Amino acid sequence: MKKTVIGLIIAALVIGGIIAAVSLAKYLSRIPDNPADTIGNTSGNLNNKGLFCEHDGYIYFANLNDNHTLYRMTSDGRDPVKIADVPVSYINAGGDYIYFYFDDPGGTKFMGVAGRMSGIFRIKKGEKDFVCLDKCTSGVLNLVGNTLYYEHYDNTNGMQLYHSSLDGKDKGLAVDEIINPACVINGDIYYCEQDSMTLKVYRPGDTEGRVYMDYSVYNPVADGSDLYFLNMKDDYKLYRYSLSDGQLTKITDERVDTFNVYGSVIFYQRNQNPALIRVNTDGSEAMVIAEGNYENINCTSTYTFYSPFREDTTYMTYTFGGNGQSTVFAPIDEGS
Repeated sequence: MKKTVIGLIIAALVIGGIIAAVSLAKYLSRIPDNPADTIGNTSGNLNNKGLFCEHDGYIYFANLNDNHTLYRMTSDGRDPVKIADVPVSYINAGGDYIYFYFDDPGGTKFMGVAGRMSGIFRIKKGEKDFVCLDKCTSGVLNLVGNTLYYEHYDNTNGMQLYHSSLDGKDKGLAVDEIINPACVINGDIYYCEQDSMTLKVYRPGDTEGRVYMDYSVYNPVADGSDLYFLNMKDDYKLYRYSLSDGQLTKITDERVDTFNVYGSVIFYQRNQNPALIRVNTDGSEAMVIAEGNYENINCTSTYTFYSPFREDTTYMTYTFGGNGQSTVFAPIDEGS
């Protein structure tokens, strides 16, 4: 009898130890929650492929000079280092993690296997290994609080808005609609509806978006309580709409191809007599940064980066101040 009791006690202790070890492993591997107001990148950057993302004193970026692979440098542009040898876009940051979309047409080895690979990935700061959260074809990706929203595409359903938890365990359809999740204010996603191009708002948890403003908008960008967008009814001129008082203001009389807003300045690509322009958000002090056609306008607190149309070259200029001059941005990780 005593041996039986002792055996049962030992078995219970072993089982308890195993349960405790599993619980500890789960706790250590869990991803801590982000603050509810976390946004993974600015809406202006995400509308320009999200190639640069500033977070906690660093800029995480796709180095076009090195096959679009993921790099990191300080906010003032020092100490560039490669952190993942895969091509990336739609970079987001939150807490201790970087999230990105990886799309390679073939040639990159993933997990030792060469071939095409696309998906939503996560990497922990300071580490080299990355985790696939959803193997899929996607467009814009945005981290909102503790949820990743992304434009999921497949041949059966086309483009739909998907969501995923930070660990990738809880993912799936958010709403059966083409929704660009770049523009977020107070946790709600503002977007242009694909057919009418009216401004709609999607509140996470709803089954569909609702019309917010009966205006034909393109690529809305959030800055505080203001929305900037291209007005399709006015030849893609740049407008600002105040969410607080409903005031609508035209920023420029020029047709705009793409733009970004950062604090008190706007960078936009002028369509006629093509040039990259910097202007204050009130429309004053317009300055030509570079003549020609440019895209991928990504802003950070010190520098704004942009690329010649369909070229793998990046230029940088000061976001604020300076004389508007640009230099080639071609960082090299000297340790690799």
